[in-house]
Amino acid sequence: MPTLTSSTDRHCERSLQSPGLSTTRPDDRCPVCGDERYTPVIVQYGYRYVRCASCRAVFVSPMPAEAALAAHYQAAGYFSGDEALGYRCYADMHKALAPHFRRRLTVLGRALGQPGRLLDFGCADGFFLQCARGLGWQIAGIELARQMADHASQRLGIAIASSLEAAAERDLDAITLWEVVEHLPQPLAILERLADRLRSGGALMLSTPNAGHWQAVQEPTTWPGYRPPSHLALHTAGSLGRALAAAGLERITVRGAAPLPHLPGWLRRASAPLERSLADGQARPWPIALAAWRAIRLFGWAWHRVAHPYEEFFATLEALAFRPRGGV
Repeated sequence: MPTLTSSTDRHCERSLQSPGLSTTRPDDRCPVCGDERYTPVIVQYGYRYVRCASCRAVFVSPMPAEAALAAHYQAAGYFSGDEALGYRCYADMHKALAPHFRRRLTVLGRALGQPGRLLDFGCADGFFLQCARGLGWQIAGIELARQMADHASQRLGIAIASSLEAAAERDLDAITLWEVVEHLPQPLAILERLADRLRSGGALMLSTPNAGHWQAVQEPTTWPGYRPPSHLALHTAGSLGRALAAAGLERITVRGAAPLPHLPGWLRRASAPLERSLADGQARPWPIALAAWRAIRLFGWAWHRVAHPYEEFFATLEALAFRPRGGV
């Protein structure tokens, strides 16, 4: 594991209060493993990120209050129009998300033998569920943001629950969380409750930013994963596997996805607009832009292996885990 590059004590002593969002009392215990030992990482927009000395997860301390978080996700600009708050336009990202969703559904289908009953926790506008239904899955969704839940309901013609408590589905074949677990102030508690909704042998699959990625460790000020108050608890491969095991799941696989190599500085600066436009679904013409980025990434992979062989290459983690057969 590369040595952590921490922010200075002066930065860590800056105000932890962000305008419009109240915080809870300071609680420096890791939300994954409970350890109280940590290393300061960065203060971003008035929120302090620290890295757990035990499991290496990164989390905000102190956490925002639950009521403030709920209001944050109900803001009109979160999914469209306010990039600093959330997304420039989530709907434009469908083109970039579609191949990842199809691949993940293929992995799930192979793991379970056939499509079954699927719940997407944090389903946004329902695009993933639409893809799943097209491949034979019986779908259900949960989305906290009311505006997006309404979009999902209109898209799919089904009711979308606003919370886990409001969702009736149990004995599910699969539960998915795509770029969601990092938004949870208490991720372990939610993972435990979701695991309890699975049938015996059912699968939980998720994706999340990789807090062990070279950029998160060496250049925290430029890493897009440090995005408070949206991103509260960020995982390494080790901490994610530990959390899933603590939630009562087994046969856990954590793999890297979305390779983002450590490019030479000049190439990083030159390719940054292209990378961002692809991530936001704004690149035009799309096939040419995608081909150009793949060529840059191929060169970057070779460069990374030679110049930075011990740094983590993948920007995203994907995990697949199963409820024990016979239940718990």
